[in-house]
Amino acid sequence: MTSAITMRSLVKQYPNGVRGVDGIDLDIGQGEFFALLGPSGCGKTTLLRSIAGLESITEGSLEIDGEDMTEREPGERGVAMVFQDYALFPHMEVADNIAYPLRIRKVDRATRREAASRTAAGLSLDGLLDRRPGQLSGGQQQRVALARAIATRPDVLLLDEPLSNLDARLRLEARSFLKELQRDLGVTSVFVTHDQAEALALADRIAVMREGRIQQVGTPRQVFHEPANTFVASFIGSHPMNLNEGVVRGGRLVALGAELPLPAPGADGCPDGREVTWGVRPEYVEWSDAEVPGAIHADVSTLENLGAQVLMSARIGEARFQAVVDEDPLPSVGQHCWFTFPVAKTLVFDRSTGLRIGGGER
Repeated sequence: MTSAITMRSLVKQYPNGVRGVDGIDLDIGQGEFFALLGPSGCGKTTLLRSIAGLESITEGSLEIDGEDMTEREPGERGVAMVFQDYALFPHMEVADNIAYPLRIRKVDRATRREAASRTAAGLSLDGLLDRRPGQLSGGQQQRVALARAIATRPDVLLLDEPLSNLDARLRLEARSFLKELQRDLGVTSVFVTHDQAEALALADRIAVMREGRIQQVGTPRQVFHEPANTFVASFIGSHPMNLNEGVVRGGRLVALGAELPLPAPGADGCPDGREVTWGVRPEYVEWSDAEVPGAIHADVSTLENLGAQVLMSARIGEARFQAVVDEDPLPSVGQHCWFTFPVAKTLVFDRSTGLRIGGGER
């Protein structure tokens, strides 16, 4: 895979000494749809703005298509950016908003209008060219912002939380539209989001970030099934992974009052006496109202309706254990249940470092 964006030891440090981005090494492939994912304050937007040239790079290097862009001005980088609030000019019509970057480049008016018309047609905006942003819906404004970005035919498209201002239903529709658009354009795209479901649905690969550093880079399947550490395991997924303390004894895992089989260990192995964190996703947990030898048993504490499924929570001492189960049949709150799961879907992490040492697809 040809690398379109290359970062080496990239640092962005602010005057107060805070490192918004702390030593990033990352390669983003040509034509790839790449997500920067993490909680608020993790550095993902700072990294995106560093690629755009809106933030100066303190240390390290940035290359785009093999050219050093570390010190280049934003307009010299061949990138276009869509902001979270779309940043449309309220006094300009849609056509002028789309053509504005070309106007800055001193492209003649006729060429600008032709480019705006062509780009708008590709995004189903051709009937809205004479309207102003205030006359558009949120989804239409988002498409205008995208049209303005791609009208310049950038080498790299940068998207800063592009769907966050849309309501839930429109966000799902826009997600499909955005993925199809990126595939059609074939442009290298980097988007920032705190929504892991959005990242899993859209991205070819994901970089999960925390406190200015990358925790893991991988495909959606890799970060979901093979999280590098407990942070990634808990952050990725519609429902947080069940993560509970345990200890290895006699080749078994003692956790939540049960003796459980160990998943296949990693290179470090799981020697006797090792203190670990054991995990399984709620989606892989099944329940029974009849006793199952070796299963985790607890009383149901809450039931949360998810539509076609239900999130079941149980308390085992101070620990909480959850399962996503079908809506029929269901236990009642307070009912005693036994919980089982495929061993192949369980994970083991070192308790002190948080790093995965067992389980995961191989």
